[in-house]
Amino acid sequence: MTLRDGERPPSGPDAEERRRIIKAAVDRLHKSDTLRDSRSQLLLQDELERALGIRPQFAALPKFRAQVVALATVCVDHSGGLRHLADCLDMIEADATLVTALLRLADEWQAIQLLAGHDFHWMRVELDLIAVDSWLRDLAGRYRVTPVPDYCESAWQVLAHLTGDPPVPGGGRPAWLRFLEQVTGRMPAGSQQKLRKLIEDLSTDWDTTPAAPAPIPITGPVRSAYLVFQFEQYGADDDVFIMSHWWQWASPTWEPQRGEDRRVRRDELEAEVDKVVLETERRWAHLEGPVTIEFVLPSQLLNEPVDRWCWELDSASPRRLALQFPLVIRSLERIRAVQWHRVWRGRWRAVTEGVVQPGLVHRAQGQTDVQLEAALNRDGKAVVLVLSEPPLPDTTGGRQLLAGFRSGLPVIVWNRNSGPQEALCEVVESMIEVGLDDQPPGLALLPHGVAELRRTAWDEDPDEREGRIGHGLVILWDDPERQPGRDTGEVRA
Repeated sequence: MTLRDGERPPSGPDAEERRRIIKAAVDRLHKSDTLRDSRSQLLLQDELERALGIRPQFAALPKFRAQVVALATVCVDHSGGLRHLADCLDMIEADATLVTALLRLADEWQAIQLLAGHDFHWMRVELDLIAVDSWLRDLAGRYRVTPVPDYCESAWQVLAHLTGDPPVPGGGRPAWLRFLEQVTGRMPAGSQQKLRKLIEDLSTDWDTTPAAPAPIPITGPVRSAYLVFQFEQYGADDDVFIMSHWWQWASPTWEPQRGEDRRVRRDELEAEVDKVVLETERRWAHLEGPVTIEFVLPSQLLNEPVDRWCWELDSASPRRLALQFPLVIRSLERIRAVQWHRVWRGRWRAVTEGVVQPGLVHRAQGQTDVQLEAALNRDGKAVVLVLSEPPLPDTTGGRQLLAGFRSGLPVIVWNRNSGPQEALCEVVESMIEVGLDDQPPGLALLPHGVAELRRTAWDEDPDEREGRIGHGLVILWDDPERQPGRDTGEVRA
């Protein structure tokens, strides 16, 4: 029962922590009736040998407490050994609370080893006083695919668990450090500056690795939270869709959490969206700030009036989503067609840079196919395409939409009610100009301008008698750097 090269028990303050962890593990293992059984001990030795690469020798010791001391010691002194012990014991131990206690100890030991050399013990005490709530779980979920386990009941336990995540590919700031930065505001006021200094020292250590890719910016006048729905046809059935959804609170990076997929009939889509919106509002009840809703739609649903859908459908007076949230649609076809992504990203730069130049808005008029593509690519300045009619299948509008996708236009608008294109172009151009006058990211404000136009239309023309553009205006707003999934449809990790 020897340690591998480089695996030696620590000395000094870390030795005290090691003894504390070993004793805590021993106290818990000593209560196990399963471990007192010789056959269970053999099973555990077999499993640990597979996991650790060594066979812990403890069963031959005369006293049971001596046996668990030997077992706990070899697992603590072996990299990842305590977690392997918990995982292996989970297969034979009937007492789930014992396994949970070992998992917490495994998390804490890996955190202690990672933070060695820094004065962090005061932080552990204060973070342990912060109970885990939905905000903390959502915060931790921004930095990893799977949620933190239920046994994490304090901010310290969440942080300790995150220290076991694998390194960020290419280097960069690990998830646990990013979590610690965000949780600073929950610490007592007198400790926040001390914690910032600790984070600064830790960052100095970790920033010696290669720099991570630059964070993906989320544009807009105020950083928005996002709730993204995606509908995809289920098999050959035209009336059944797989509804996926992702959510993320306002963040400088795009790392959404994915909800459970649902198989939904077309006539039930609005009701299922209502359920998710209500769930999300309850999840974010303790937060404040804008929320944008996006619908990633297949081609057959691009003209679906999702901006007219309602939520709180079970109430006496359901509310229109578009009155509460900026709401845009996106193209599932474009997200999946990776051969269009290079030009799409190039055009998107004008949105993020807020540069005003002639030709920003292109009016399709009667152009289609090769003529429209030639016009769009002649100078490459167009970012917004205004269709001459709704993009229904086998129509001029549909062919214009395809040309826009192939040419990389990230913003495409049309009037669902087939209103005058001239008036629609003037409204869109006016909103862009106003945004550019107000602040640099003017084009990025377009979805908010559309949201206000819709509210004005419902306020001044609730019966839809005057043909207000806001009643039928559709905006397809596609940010290539903020997709709900990768090119294959997987959730971005």
